[in-house]
Order: sequence, then structure tokens, then C-alpha cells
Amino acid sequence: MGTDGQLSSLVDLIANATKVVEAHYQKSSKPFVPSLDDIEPHPFDNSVLDKELRNAIQTIEGACAQLAATVARPGHTLVNVFETSCLNVVATFKIPDILEEKPAGMHISEIGKVTGLDERKIGRILRLLASKHCFREVSKNVFTNNRLSIQLLSNNPISSISLHFTDECAKSGVLLSETLADPEWGPSRSPYQCPFNRYTKYPKTLFDYYEGIGSPEAAMRGARFGIGMVGWGNAIEAGAVISEFPWAELGEGGVVCDVGGGIGNISMQLAHKYPWLKLILQDLPERIQQARNEIWPKECPLAIQEDRVQFKPIDFFNESPVKDCDAYYLKNIIHDWPDADCIRILSHIKNAMGPHSRVLIQEYILQYANRVTDGESKFQQAPEPLLPNYGAGRIRQYNLDIDMMNMLNSEERTVDEFIKLGEAAGLHFTKVWDIGELGVIEFRLP
Repeated sequence: MGTDGQLSSLVDLIANATKVVEAHYQKSSKPFVPSLDDIEPHPFDNSVLDKELRNAIQTIEGACAQLAATVARPGHTLVNVFETSCLNVVATFKIPDILEEKPAGMHISEIGKVTGLDERKIGRILRLLASKHCFREVSKNVFTNNRLSIQLLSNNPISSISLHFTDECAKSGVLLSETLADPEWGPSRSPYQCPFNRYTKYPKTLFDYYEGIGSPEAAMRGARFGIGMVGWGNAIEAGAVISEFPWAELGEGGVVCDVGGGIGNISMQLAHKYPWLKLILQDLPERIQQARNEIWPKECPLAIQEDRVQFKPIDFFNESPVKDCDAYYLKNIIHDWPDADCIRILSHIKNAMGPHSRVLIQEYILQYANRVTDGESKFQQAPEPLLPNYGAGRIRQYNLDIDMMNMLNSEERTVDEFIKLGEAAGLHFTKVWDIGELGVIEFRLP
């Protein structure tokens, strides 16, 4: 079923409701709608609103959210994680899979029998999510999947990344205030002293934990994270680097080393699109074993058969990657670590580089929220009256910045911060590639 006319109707609802809001504000003792920059209280802030005004505000909120959910890619919307505990429940108990058996809808009593959950509680959880346009209540207490919830089927990697965010990330995040208040841990930049360590009582890093030595739960989370990163990459359109970066410049037989590439989501895409490239996937032993034995034989067997990919374990803090590659590609690696560790990683890569080598770092590149003159900005700013960084339109990178704080005591970075890291490792900044939601920072040898 298409959306012909629906988008225009939503826009009309927003426009008409906005006129109602403006009319009510004009009749108040402060006859204007306050700017987001206005910190002075407005009489409406703490008063009981007129029913017409309240309905108009709710119409704007609901129509804007529905308009965004309608036009955006489903994965894009889903990984802007909302209602964390509810999302965790439906993914953990595979409720989208259950609902797939009855496309017309399933009553909460039947969902309760299949899952073993209390039907009234599961109904309340589904109703909240349906109110955020994830699932649909087709009749009283009868729910079905929709364009968003179908992304949470257990065979979709987005389900795995949703569980990562709503499980260990959410449970760690609630300890952020406590961690910041700790005299020792609060100012620390150590990846051993963050909310994640406080939650798990695990003394090393998140990635050591994911190796799962002696802990089946940690091993399960690590494997889930590896799969989930495929869903994350799809949702944020990380694959734009495949088509928008000029890989042809590397030449026939060019060698790309995917450093810290997990199970190799990007490498697999490169293998499919550029069969003339040679690929080297390097990560910790557990992920390399998972990639070589489970993922690539299923998803990209031809690259193995044609000897176009090598799987090499690495500890990039203490070892250099394979020498003399044409490109050393790092996606979402630098943001995992504090500055000193990033410099170590980049220094080891520098030691492996040949004269023709380049380093490609694909990550979020943060913009500040204050407007400057166009000449001062390294990015095109959003048109006024939007925030120059697009505000909620690009909120995911700022959410992830806080997640990095919680899980690894690390951060997302600005262009200038990337340049400083590269220079400290002896690399020369070459270019920023504006590629999709993420950017690519390119370095070469001086």
C-alpha cells in the first residue's frame, strides 16, 4: 500500500495545527511563541492549556513523528533507539517473529502464551511502541508488524544492534552520573574506568569482555555485537563509502587492509563490487575466527575461493597491520579509544605504510551547535532557523558520542581533533570526504 496523499495530509495537519498554536499565543500576555533560545518563562509553560491548544500541540508532535517515520529508511529510524526497555523486550522475546506468523494481527493473550509473558504487560509495551509507529494495533489488544517493527525480526542484524544498545549499553548508561561523580573515575580517560566497567564489574575493556573468555554471556554478547554492526552499518548507510569513494585509484590488485573490521561487513561489500581488489581483514582472534568460519563462507564464498581475502588476527595496540598495503581502512575504530590509544593505533599503521599508502578513517565527524560564518565552517551549515548541525536531524552521532563515553571512555571527534591525532602519529592530513551520514578522513605519509 502506497502513501499517495498521506504525506500531504500530514503536512496539512501540521500547518493547520501551527496556526491554532500561533493564534493562542497571540492572545496571551506574551503574544509570541518563544524561541528555543528564549530562557525566560512563558505563561503557558506551567498553566493548564486550553483543550484546543493542547490538541493542536499533540497533532504537531504526532504528525511530525509520523511524517519522519514514513519518509525515512526503516533502519535509519530504528537505530535512533527509543523506549529502550520496551524495545529490548520485543527483540529479546522475538515478538516480531511471532507476529509474522499472523500478518492480520495477534491478540496479546496469544502473544503471552507463546512468550510466557504476562499478556497485559506485553500489551502495554506494544502499545507504547505502536504509539511511536513501531508495530500497529489493528484492533483492541491485537497487534501486527509494520514497516519499522519488521526490522526487528531476529534474522535482521538490526535486531542484534538494537539488543546491544538496549542491553549492555543501556544498563551501563544508567551509571553515568555515578561514574562522573567518582573522584577517581570521573576525570579518567581510561577504558577500564567507565560506566560499563561499573555495571559488569569487568576490569578490562568492552572488547576484551566480548572475547568471552570464561563467560558464555560475554561471548554471546560479543557474537551478537559482531552481527549487530552489520545492521548498524546498514542503518547509518556506512556502505556509501563503497560507491562514493574512488577505490579505482588503488589500481588493479590494490590491497585494502580493513583494520579492526570485525566480521568484515565493508570488506564483503568491497569484495562484491570490486573483484580486482585484494582484501585483508584484521581484528581480534575471536572475530576473525567468526568471520573466516561462519560469515564469509555464507555471505562471500567466491572471495575465499579466489584467494582475494586474507584473515589475520591483530592486536592493533601492540602490533602493526600487514605491511605496504595501498589503503588502511578503519571504520568506527578511532572513536572507540581515548587520544593516547588512538595515537598508538595510528603510529603502528604508519610503521606499516609504504610511500603510496593512505589511511582512511570512516566515522562520524561532529559539528558544533553554534552558527558561524560560512567561511569558518568546514561543513555546509543547515539553513536557518535550523541549528547549523541540523539538530535532531543528526542527533544519532551525538547519542553515539555519549554511548562511547559510557562504554569505553572514548568519544566522537571533530575534524580538528582528527587532524591533531594524525599529526601526533606522524601522519599528514590530506582530505575530508563527505560520504553519507559518516565522513572519511584521509591521511598519508608526510
